Amino acid sequence: MNLGSKVSLLLLSLAMLFAACQRENIDEIILQEQEYKPDTVKVNPILKRVGIFSSDSINIDCIRIPFPVDFLQASGNTVTVNSEAELDSVGMLADSIINFVYPFDAVDNTGPIQIDSLEDLLVAITTCGSAPVSCPDQDAHVLLFFNALNILTLNNYVYEINYPVSLIVEGTSVTINSDSQYLPAIGGSPFDYKETELVYPITITQFGRDIVLKSDADVCAFYETLDEPCTNKPAHIQFFFNEGGGVPVNCAYFINYPVSITSNGNTIQIQTRDDYLNQLNASPSAYNNIDLVYPVSITKFSGGQQPSFASGSDICQYLDNCR
Repeated sequence: MNLGSKVSLLLLSLAMLFAACQRENIDEIILQEQEYKPDTVKVNPILKRVGIFSSDSINIDCIRIPFPVDFLQASGNTVTVNSEAELDSVGMLADSIINFVYPFDAVDNTGPIQIDSLEDLLVAITTCGSAPVSCPDQDAHVLLFFNALNILTLNNYVYEINYPVSLIVEGTSVTINSDSQYLPAIGGSPFDYKETELVYPITITQFGRDIVLKSDADVCAFYETLDEPCTNKPAHIQFFFNEGGGVPVNCAYFINYPVSITSNGNTIQIQTRDDYLNQLNASPSAYNNIDLVYPVSITKFSGGQQPSFASGSDICQYLDNCR
């Protein structure tokens, strides 16, 4: 999947999540008294992101929810799930699961937390992976792959790993050819992976540019760019790539299109995010040659306000206030 498609898919998913989190939708689920009609109930779209990375819990990105887990069904009944097998069985019932039963206990990268509502769950998901750990605390393959694939994290500065990539897993050489082969190659679980080393060089693509990594130190240096100060990246990168879930929920936003940019001296009107990504991916020099034409504006998910930015420093001030 190319960079534009991955970004569009991530933002579309996050936009759906935020749209689904309006209080009236939750009330419809809780207060619904009418006859059971599976095709008319409101389903929490976060359920589509549930994964199983360990035998004792389910996971949504960087949030772990230990078994047993209680779910709300379309009929208004609740069902308790104690294992992956039970979750699979419940997923095949005509009376489908549509939400979690709140409150419930979970674990993020800081420790145990309590989730009291759908809004709490969304905030936990979008913030628990936002602060990278220091490079010496993680293996190079974890820094590179976990953030590229959004495993236990949410990386808004997306990048692609160019395959094939070779790994040394417990002394054995393993070649992987796609994103989906990484977790199985290291043992199947991000919580209990095998001793793994990267085989260099490895090429990644970010913002239309190819970056060659030649050592663990290169991986660490690149990883640190994911959390560098706002002014270290061009304003157009910050503006477009922080749209959606890249900032805390109270500051998350949609861009108000059309937006004008200049690229190599030419003024181009951007009607959609894909238009921008096409310009960004057009050449390696586009990263430094694109400029926003101000003012630009956004619509906040929470409250619907429409802040306007007159400069790159305005954009950074907005984003820095959300850190």
